[in-house]
Amino acid sequence: MENFLEVNYENNIKSLNSAFDYCNQSFTHDEIISVLSSDDDLKKQLCILNLDCVLNQNEADILVYNLTRHSGPIRESASYKILDLISNPSFTHFFQSKAIIDTFVNSVSDINPSVSRNAVNIIKYVNDFDYIYSDLINNINAILDKQDEDLKQKSYLKNKKNFALYWNLEAIISISDKLTPKNELYEILAKTALSNDYTIREKTAKAAFIFSVKNNLFLQILDLLKDDLNIYVKNYVMV
Repeated sequence: MENFLEVNYENNIKSLNSAFDYCNQSFTHDEIISVLSSDDDLKKQLCILNLDCVLNQNEADILVYNLTRHSGPIRESASYKILDLISNPSFTHFFQSKAIIDTFVNSVSDINPSVSRNAVNIIKYVNDFDYIYSDLINNINAILDKQDEDLKQKSYLKNKKNFALYWNLEAIISISDKLTPKNELYEILAKTALSNDYTIREKTAKAAFIFSVKNNLFLQILDLLKDDLNIYVKNYVMV
């Protein structure tokens, strides 16, 4: 145990010293992009935060590459930076490829809520809303199918899936002004309205309320929830 603590302490001090050294360095734009392709997470995190533009499609691809399958701090930093850049009209067009959109949609289900929240805001700036919507519907159906298969899941697995379901529903809600969903979303909400998790029922009620303005079919979902005792659900059902 002592050896482990000593090694851990030494590693922490080494990382702290490296971080201090990096903070005292100035990086050119090309150096920042190069670091974003490296495996030095400590240096990469600092460089992501210092990135103030992308000059071409390749640079946007490199930044988005760090949004998934990397450590939590890197994913979170990348999500903040992508949101910052994509919301700038000068850079929005670099984040429109289908591969990039797929990555954005995958990041909606990130276990880090900051990444999920940023991803929900990021997709508002993508042009192909039909493609995003289709991706999100596929994600939600996959989550629901998996839940149906694993009725005896451990609680943490159920929570993880509910977490992903929550953010995918929120993502659809976030682009609701661009969509006119029909049966595919109705069928999903008919299932999620029966969830034991009140946060899922709340998102279900919110989605049904918003889309009922465009399609009366969704009033049936609100009717399913009319006797729900949760105050957050009632806020949408009783309006």
